[in-house]
Parts: sequence; C-alpha cells; structure tokens
Amino acid sequence: MIDVLVIGGGPAGSTAATLLARKGFSVTLLERERFPRFQIGESLLPYNNDLLDRLGVSVSLSEGPYTPKYGAGFVTADGALGYTFRFFENLPAAYHQSFQVKRAEFDELLLRNAAASGVDVREETAVTAVDLADSARATVTCANGERLEARFVIDASGHGAFLGNRVGDKKDVEELKKVAVFAHYKNVPRPEGRDAGNTIIVVLRDAWFWLIPVSADTMSVGLVVGRDHLRGCGLTPAELLEQTIAGAPYLEERMNEAERVTPVYVRRDFSFMMKRRTGKNFALAGDAAGFLDPIFSTGVFMAMKSADMVADAVEQRLRGGSMRLLRRYDRTFQGALDKYFRFISNFYRREFLEVFLQPKADYGLIPVITGILAGNIFATNHRAKLALFFFFVRMQKMFGVIAPPIAWEELPGPASM
Repeated sequence: MIDVLVIGGGPAGSTAATLLARKGFSVTLLERERFPRFQIGESLLPYNNDLLDRLGVSVSLSEGPYTPKYGAGFVTADGALGYTFRFFENLPAAYHQSFQVKRAEFDELLLRNAAASGVDVREETAVTAVDLADSARATVTCANGERLEARFVIDASGHGAFLGNRVGDKKDVEELKKVAVFAHYKNVPRPEGRDAGNTIIVVLRDAWFWLIPVSADTMSVGLVVGRDHLRGCGLTPAELLEQTIAGAPYLEERMNEAERVTPVYVRRDFSFMMKRRTGKNFALAGDAAGFLDPIFSTGVFMAMKSADMVADAVEQRLRGGSMRLLRRYDRTFQGALDKYFRFISNFYRREFLEVFLQPKADYGLIPVITGILAGNIFATNHRAKLALFFFFVRMQKMFGVIAPPIAWEELPGPASM
C-alpha cells in the first residue's frame, strides 16, 4: 500500500509530494495531463521564497528564463492615478523580490523536482473515483482501470477539485462571480529598471486588467469582469478583450503595437471556498481547497503554502494518528482566505481604491500593505495597522476626507455592443 497518493501535479501537488517523500513516505502523484502544459497564474510572491529554497528550486529560478519581480503597480485605466508598492523598499531583505513565470515551465520544474525527490510521478493518468469509506485508507481508481490503495490521499487537482467537489461542501463566492479573459502578447513596452518586472493592475470601472511580464518578450494580459457582463455584452471573449484594451487610454497607449501570440482563454466563476478540507484519510490543498479572485496574484503562493502545511499535518496523522495539525491547517487556510477576501471584495469599491492608490506614509501602513501583497498573510502582528487602514476606508466612504476622489464614473468600463 502507498503511504500518500496525490491527485494533481501543479504547484500544490508537486510541493506536497516532494516534502512528504523527503520525510520518508512512499508517494505516488497522478497527473491527468502531460507536462509542460499551459496554465494561468504566472506571478509568484516573495513570501514563498523560503519554501522555494527548501524545495531546492531557487537556483533554477534565478538562473532560468524567469523575470525578477520587485513590486506591484496599480493604475487607473485613464492613467490619471497610480501607485507602486515596492518589495525592496518596504520588506526584509529575504523578500525583496520574487519572479514572474510561464507556468508551463515553472510547473514542470516543480514536477521534475518531485520525481527527483523520490515521488512516483505518473502523467496522463486521470483519476475517475476515490473511495474514502475506510478511514484507514483510500482507494483510487484511474481511467485506465488501475486501482491504487493509499493510507492518505491529497486532492491537489486545482479548480477541478476532483475530491473536494464530492466531500468538501463547495460554496461559490457570490460577491466575486467573475470571469477572466486573457492571452499572451509581444511588443508591450515596460518601465525602466527594477519596475520592468512588476505586475501592473489596471483599474477600470467594475473590472480590471493584469499585465504580467512572464518572459523577456512576452506579456500576459488578462481582463477580469463580472460573469453577467460577459454573458450580456454581445461580444466574443476575444472581441471583449481587444475592445476593452482599445477603450482604456493607459492600455491603448501601451499596447498599440502589441501582437497576440496565444489564443484567447477564458476562466469562468473561479472564486469558491470549501467548508471541509480535511478528514482522517484525505486533505484538500491549493485551489482544490479554495480560490479567490486573482487580483493580488495569490494563487501559486496559497497553493504551495497550503501544501507545506498539509505535508506536516499528514506526517503527524500517519506517524501518530493525530488530527491536530490537519484541523489547524483547515483553520489557518480559511483565516488567510478571509483576510484576502476582505481586500479583494473591497477592491471593487470606489472608497477603497481612493485610499489604496493614495496610501498615507505617516501611519506605517505602506509596509503592511506591501507585505500583504507579497504574501505575508499569515502574520498576526499587523492586525492593528490593517484595522487602521480599513478605518480610513470607512471614513473615506462616509466623509471623503482621507484621499482625493477618483473620477469613478468617467473611468472606462468593459466593452459591450
């Protein structure tokens, strides 16, 4: 019998599998596709650096075809207002930078690292059923008819949440029913110096764009809009993307010579939470455990961080029988999602953006906000500063005295017929 079976070879699955194999467990990883394969979510966060070091891939990232990222910029679609949160100005030295990646390359790096660590990696092996009836084991059935038994199973199958959809009591986040429409482009100019590798978030009225420089010559460009807008705008996804770019002065100027080099992809209804993430013989990790709007590029970070916590919890469960760390993981992961949800849900509100894009330097808020953007979401010593920030947001909504107003109704919105 296998000790641990992992469903999914993305960042969460590869990380959990690698860490557990290094703890001495027998680990089999089942991935339905053949790597490399295209994937979205191309921006890493600095507070993942410690885990990347432990996995042994930091040198490969530094020496590979990856773009150094030193901060994140936010700008209104008319170009009138913007602010850049720079990691190297506000965070400890270990978190001064991260990387932008093509996920096909990055995910393959992690998967091959898992194999090199002793994981039995099986690509093009889809899972069709999981039986959890016996709390001491899990029985997994593959599309090829093979049945595997494991003492524990980890669902790291991403948004598909193969096991989570069956046992996790999945709940869609109604406030964030969004759709992402995205593609890769060449010939998109970048700022000079360190800011060249930054993620740029472009704020529209009731929508936003990401610009992520995933390589020396390629920019990932994505539009996030409400699901109902995509349904009712009368445009194809490609038309919606191109016409919204053309209607936003900041984007139109930067992309007037851009060449699209991939198809236009669509990811629908991506925000959800699981009410149940752990059991005696299973755990959900990464996107399979819950995912929110990608505004702050949290996907890969949360996937790998959750896998790290799950690996420790599974070790305790298999060696001593205790569920303590599995329950703690569930609470900790949910707490982090709740913090991010507060930021993300507020990001679509005018008063939040007015304060966020014009942060006050004299209250020590900029390092705290920069830390959140960099992945410092599990810390507890910044609660007072976060409370002060959201107090300012409330005061802005009630009285408009914290920051100058944004000409909200004059901002371009997503295109429609």
